[in-house]
Amino acid sequence: MPKARSSYDYIVVGAGSAGAIVATRLSESGRKSVLLVEAGQSNSSVFTRMPAALAYPLSDERLLWSYETGPEPHLGDRRISHVRGKVLGGSSTINGMVFVRGNAKDYNGWAADGLTQWSYDRCLPFFKKMEDFDRGPSYLRGSGGPVRITTCKAEGAIFEAFLEAGQQYGLELNADYNANTQEGVHVYQANIDRGVRASTSHAYLKKAIYRSNLAVLQNATASRVNFDGKRAVSVSVQFAGEERQYYAHEEVIISCGTYESPQLLMRSGIGNRGELGKLGISCVTDVPGVGQNLHDHPCVPVGYRAAMQGVSKVAHLNKFKMAAIGAEWLLFKTGLGATNFWEVGTFFKSSDDAEYCDIQHEFIPMIGDFTHGSHDLHDGFLYQTCLMRPRSRGSVTLVSRDPKAKAKIVHNYLQNPRDLVDLTNGVRRTLEMVKQKAWDAIRGESDGPNLDAMTEHELSSWVQGNVSTQYHPCGTCRMGYDDLSVVDETGRVNGVEALRVVDASIMPRVTSGNINAPTMMIAEKISASMTM
Repeated sequence: MPKARSSYDYIVVGAGSAGAIVATRLSESGRKSVLLVEAGQSNSSVFTRMPAALAYPLSDERLLWSYETGPEPHLGDRRISHVRGKVLGGSSTINGMVFVRGNAKDYNGWAADGLTQWSYDRCLPFFKKMEDFDRGPSYLRGSGGPVRITTCKAEGAIFEAFLEAGQQYGLELNADYNANTQEGVHVYQANIDRGVRASTSHAYLKKAIYRSNLAVLQNATASRVNFDGKRAVSVSVQFAGEERQYYAHEEVIISCGTYESPQLLMRSGIGNRGELGKLGISCVTDVPGVGQNLHDHPCVPVGYRAAMQGVSKVAHLNKFKMAAIGAEWLLFKTGLGATNFWEVGTFFKSSDDAEYCDIQHEFIPMIGDFTHGSHDLHDGFLYQTCLMRPRSRGSVTLVSRDPKAKAKIVHNYLQNPRDLVDLTNGVRRTLEMVKQKAWDAIRGESDGPNLDAMTEHELSSWVQGNVSTQYHPCGTCRMGYDDLSVVDETGRVNGVEALRVVDASIMPRVTSGNINAPTMMIAEKISASMTM
């Protein structure tokens, strides 16, 4: 990795799920120089590489952007905690590794709204390009790409019961939810490379970082993008206690994520002219949609204690068992350490009126908090019930020119009454799946109130009081061609030149399922358009 100099062909801000890919692809030919600016740093510890250790990065503040949204006006003014990855690979270094492309109808919906280059048929080649699917290539799946996609093993009675119960309820067993159809119960696929987390740092940057034409500046915070008239020409970066300026001959690409990308745009003078003026920021171009259209997948947990001990493999682990798991992983990259735990799931409709499946189950084969390094885990299971196509919209609002100041983030979860109806219906159908015969030998008492006994009004109130996040924020720099769009189909920022945004913030509407794979696809697709 070469030492950073003062000017490059391209500057990419943010080395996360998208930025790591953009920097890798732009530097691939060797003809263009690229500077990749990252606020975090590299981390190749056992905790970021071992899939089963995913709880530990979530308790390491050195690796996190920690946010608190709200007060959320439709959740009783509750605040919701969010985390994003502040590390090479971004959130792909701290997430659950579940690989979901989304539904083909999601992308065709984007195309129907005028983004014709984003139909599913035009996105498919870039999903295939990045994949190395463990079941081999087909006309729908890729092989030989940088991201290894591993089919989870889903072994054990608790996973078998989940899959059987879904079929008893009336759903199909879907052999590949990333292929022709999404609906049904399934074994998940994960971006795990032969037992190791396949973050974008692992899959892309690990080799690219040694290129002579790619420089990676870590522990560096971008303050603003600077312009000559309407053309982006440089980025001001806080690094090593001082502010430095790096020049871009061709383009600046912002890949800071859904919360940070709009803030960088606004600090740079791109946003609502009136709001920028209140903060003393000179407006380069009036783009009122910056920071708007924020949305996420809201979810609620439906959990049950087990009627017997031993069905949850990670419950009751002592230090000796944990050491044995770690030793097997270190030596062979196999065993419990090589799993991400989310090994089975469901996509289904909240009601018969839904156009296509709008509820996702992320199934957890245990009860207890394991997301912050906790070991207080018990035998049981939890259906994380998530709304895939929320109608509610929130915003990211800049409160200061200081890049260290936290923005005001309000998601407005359940602002649209239909979201509460759909999510409540999804919970009711989840309860029906739990009642199926396949669970009889395992299912114990509800881990919480008896949801089955609740009236519709009571269940709706419970949902509203327990909604949290699936950690899939998007949309704050959305693609489009109307007055509130921020970028065009290739990520170019409206009203200026030589500036793009490439990350989940440009999604006009969230995709159905985990958004890491779609974010990587977006990066592959736009990078290809830049290097043609």
